[in-house]
Amino acid sequence: MGIIINNLPKTKKLGEILIDERLLNPTQLENALAEGKKRNLRLGSALVSLGILSEDNILDALSSQTGLKKIDLSKIIVDPAVGKLIPEGLARQFKMVPLSLVDGILTVALSDPINVFATDALKSRINYDIDIIIAKEHDINKTIDFVWTAKEISKAASNQSITSASDKKFPETGAVQVPADYKVSHPAAVKEVLQSEDVNIIKLVNDIIFSGSKNRASDIHIEPLPDEIIVRERIDGELIQARTIPLQFLNPVIVRIKIMANMDIAEKRNSQDSRFEINAGEKNLDVRVSVVPTINGEKAVFRLLDKSSKVIKASELPIDKSDKDKILKIIYKKYGLFLITGPTGSGKTTTAYSMIAELNSINKNIITVEDPVEYKIRYINQIEANQKGGMRFHDALRAVLRQDPDIILVGEIRDEETARIAIQAALTGHFVISTLHTQDSSSAISRLVDMTIEPFLISSSVVGIIGQRLIRRLCEKCKKPYTPEPEMLKELGLPLGTNFTFYKETGCELCRNTGFSGRLSIQEILIPSRSVQKLIIEKADAAQIRNTAIKDGFVPLRMAGIKKVIEGITTLEEILQATQDI
Repeated sequence: MGIIINNLPKTKKLGEILIDERLLNPTQLENALAEGKKRNLRLGSALVSLGILSEDNILDALSSQTGLKKIDLSKIIVDPAVGKLIPEGLARQFKMVPLSLVDGILTVALSDPINVFATDALKSRINYDIDIIIAKEHDINKTIDFVWTAKEISKAASNQSITSASDKKFPETGAVQVPADYKVSHPAAVKEVLQSEDVNIIKLVNDIIFSGSKNRASDIHIEPLPDEIIVRERIDGELIQARTIPLQFLNPVIVRIKIMANMDIAEKRNSQDSRFEINAGEKNLDVRVSVVPTINGEKAVFRLLDKSSKVIKASELPIDKSDKDKILKIIYKKYGLFLITGPTGSGKTTTAYSMIAELNSINKNIITVEDPVEYKIRYINQIEANQKGGMRFHDALRAVLRQDPDIILVGEIRDEETARIAIQAALTGHFVISTLHTQDSSSAISRLVDMTIEPFLISSSVVGIIGQRLIRRLCEKCKKPYTPEPEMLKELGLPLGTNFTFYKETGCELCRNTGFSGRLSIQEILIPSRSVQKLIIEKADAAQIRNTAIKDGFVPLRMAGIKKVIEGITTLEEILQATQDI
């Protein structure tokens, strides 16, 4: 095998080339050589250090004299598998890094291509023909760091095509071109890299989304730190670091995300929100995007929604049969207000969708008002509230009441006016389902009272309230039995010396060493009895309502969670954390 160096004149040294290009005079060369000798720097580094020339000046001169291509490595993501074809020590010693291997030719970026020691080292260690290109030393060092610290692109992602629907919307910009047959993990051909360096940024962003989808992430965070970018995935409610990226790629990555989401790429001082669709293997993802400025640069967050997944019915929910029977009994009422409560991320929307999916029929006029619409369901009329555009929840809800609805889903009751209209609808022959941000079911009554809704209207309209949480499920492969501390049992109200078998997380490859795999919901279902309705009218507080409901057979959320612990599905710590505010 030989080494291809495009007619590189091997007799000239860098100083001679720079003098020929009239970028340097003999005195400056002599000073730079002395500085280099004193500080153990190569000539190029010494010239830059003394401020005589910039790195771009040196690279331009080298490119002009040698005929070698100059490349901006800050816009290129190198496949670590290719980058590691040269030993790390050799790469760092001679400031060189492989970029691609195509048809038996290895393309290598060097900062000093006329260094005969570097080319000789390549000849002795590499069994491919070698094509040399020129890049900045700083960028080469950053790329070497990336190659030897970043995880290799997921093997599962190879041969999986990811094409953004939004790519077709912006061909006129010239900034992004995605080949129709582009694969996530193939090494880019040299010509493709040189002609469209952005393709590697496309590859990186797509691979971040693909990896998150594969790992069942609900959200992906791309966060700039002072010295690097970290990518974290929210899996089963917990953020897990997935990879790191050199900080030099922040701006290209954010620009790519903004283009995909049709955002203003010039706006960097204000937050932006948008969305786009993307195909990831067999999944059709609806990706919600939020970009905000931070002190380290712009941060992006993706919310991943699988549009191809089926919305399950309430009768198919993986919950206790007794809870399921209560829910089904309530939703088949002709009228009334059914509330689902809990903090953000507790699965309220999923439960609400399961109810309308259960009720969905060609004989029913079901209308939803959401912000935004998360899943499209056939035969259901879905309206997207737009606060900025003037279509607020209560405006949309008024319009809905003129559409002859049987069942109404209000995405969230946020204010007095929406609450009042929803309750009036429930009292005039409509079945209304909505969500409310409260910690438990009994607190929902107090929240409505705080919105100045008359207690007698609440008592007459509310037919049921669910309080719920999502808890992590123990990994069946690695969970192990243990004896909990007595204080833990006491705090959860369990008797000491119990014969139950308790399990804790361990961690294995299957669960990514977290000890948990998947989530399930625990629920408390408050169906107002006559005694509870009486307390509502009397403006009793949440604690009084809760205590009375327990006497009437109400099972609190913590007890529902403890049942899952006894069944070996989750841990005591998980239940304690999920219900600590109740």
